[in-house]
Amino acid sequence: MKFDKHLCLVSAQATPNLAPAVDPSFQPSVVTLAISGDMREKAQWLEEVLKERSIQVEKLAIADAYDYNQCWEYFAEWLGKQSSNVALNVTGGTKVMAMAAMDVFREERKPVFYINIENDEVIRLDTREAPFILPTKIKLKQYLEAHGYSVMKISKPDIDRDIRDFLNRLAYESERFGKALGKLNWLASQAVETRKTGVFLSPALDKLDLDNNALDELISMFKNVNKLSLQDNKIVFPDEDACKFVNGGWLEYLIFQTLASLAGGLGGIDYAASVEIQAPDGRTRNELDAACLLRNTLHIIECKSANLSSNGKASESSGTEALYKLDALRRMGGLRTKAMLVDFRGSLRDIDKSRAAQMNLAVVSGSQLRNLQGEMKAWLK
Repeated sequence: MKFDKHLCLVSAQATPNLAPAVDPSFQPSVVTLAISGDMREKAQWLEEVLKERSIQVEKLAIADAYDYNQCWEYFAEWLGKQSSNVALNVTGGTKVMAMAAMDVFREERKPVFYINIENDEVIRLDTREAPFILPTKIKLKQYLEAHGYSVMKISKPDIDRDIRDFLNRLAYESERFGKALGKLNWLASQAVETRKTGVFLSPALDKLDLDNNALDELISMFKNVNKLSLQDNKIVFPDEDACKFVNGGWLEYLIFQTLASLAGGLGGIDYAASVEIQAPDGRTRNELDAACLLRNTLHIIECKSANLSSNGKASESSGTEALYKLDALRRMGGLRTKAMLVDFRGSLRDIDKSRAAQMNLAVVSGSQLRNLQGEMKAWLK
């Protein structure tokens, strides 16, 4: 059944209120947000996303979300003014708010439903109708914005056959190319733009570099996909994007390609690489190397092609820092958010792998990239 208006109780979790509101088969024309004092900002984020879908938004201020009698009065007064086909989404709010709202709706024999946040199942609490799963899923940009993050950039790279074959070879030979790729990453990071031609030139390769077969093979591979050339013992990058691609950006392409190959078999996912976001504070910016939304659950992937075993500190490694950063990013998307670290070189220390397991962070490392599609499929499911 489709309702003209949803009464939603705003809480820290945006998904249970957003998912039924944006599903075409269930979408109302109006959403009323019941907002306690500490949820005003979260209500504003949700309102902006709903309005993008041409849904009218009304607000019902709740003075004390823990005063049952007061909440009951607010909801009873609001419901008494409604003439349209209204339903209560009782998933959010405080328990007191939810109990008061449900009691009011039951007394008036009005529809009440609850969203199972594990699988987006709609459960009717006023009838014995069988639950059903919402078929339409939230888009990645919508999801991030509903949680207060401004999406500054979202990339969906076009990967042709040559790039795809190149990426697959790198993934399959991660152990053999790991150390040489570290050197190539460094050369790309040190490249300087030339004023005359606009290309970027790396520092000169030394004799050890020139005699390094793995590095020579890597340079040829990147050259074949038009990302660099070799001139006078210096690497020439045609532009800044090529520098970024060689300096680890290719790994984001590999993850994006893998997500694309899995999308159909998983019932459809919205995915992207290099997602630049601005936090709700308006100052902090972060980049998600890759991200996807599957069953309205955010999945974040951090890509590392550098050596994660050390950073010069006795107590921490680069891998430790990467895990703490990933754990912090995971908090942005609500309780269901999952996160993965992809360690191309297989350099993550055992102690860091144990730490990742304790933090419930997935890790794909070194030779596991040969079965990246299988590893990621298992993680997403």
